[in-house]
Amino acid sequence: MFGKKKMLRKHETQEIEARFERNECAGKDIYARIADLKNVPRDNLPDAVFMLFVEAKHQSELIRQSIQERTRYDFNFVGFIDGDLATYLAEEAAHAVRDHVTNPQTFLEAMSEQFPDVHFTIQQQDAVSMVASMIRVQRLEGILEGLRLAGLLNKAPNRRRTNPQKNGML
Repeated sequence: MFGKKKMLRKHETQEIEARFERNECAGKDIYARIADLKNVPRDNLPDAVFMLFVEAKHQSELIRQSIQERTRYDFNFVGFIDGDLATYLAEEAAHAVRDHVTNPQTFLEAMSEQFPDVHFTIQQQDAVSMVASMIRVQRLEGILEGLRLAGLLNKAPNRRRTNPQKNGML
C-alpha cells in the first residue's frame, strides 16, 4: 500500500516538473522574442508584437486549461474588473494557491500522532507558470498599447503585392 502511494507521488512529481519545464521553456522563448523586437523594422513591429501577444495568450490559455482539467479551478479572468487589474490578478492567484484539500485524520493517525495529508489543489509550479504567463501577456499588452499611442498600431502595413504579369511592378 505505502509503496504504491510512494510511486504514485513520485510519478506526479515527475509530471509536475516536466510541465513546469515545458512552460518555463516556452516563457523563455517569448521573452527572447520580446528582446529581439528591437531588431524588427518599424513597419513590421506592430505585426510582430501582435503575433507574439497571440502566442503568449495561447500559452496562458493552455496553462489555464491544464490547471482546470486537474483541479476544477478556473483562472478565467473574463468580465468587468473594477479597479486595478494587477491587484485583481494577484488576489485571484493568491486565492487559488491557498485552496487545499485535507483528508480526514484516521483513528490510527490520531493514535500515532500523525497529521493528515494536506493536498494543495494547485501545485506551486503550476501556479508559478500561470502567474508568469499572466505577466508576459500583460507586458505584451503594454507594448501594444505603446504602439497604439505612438500611432503605429492603427496603420495598415505597407505591403506591396507583386503581380507576375507586370514583372513585380505595381
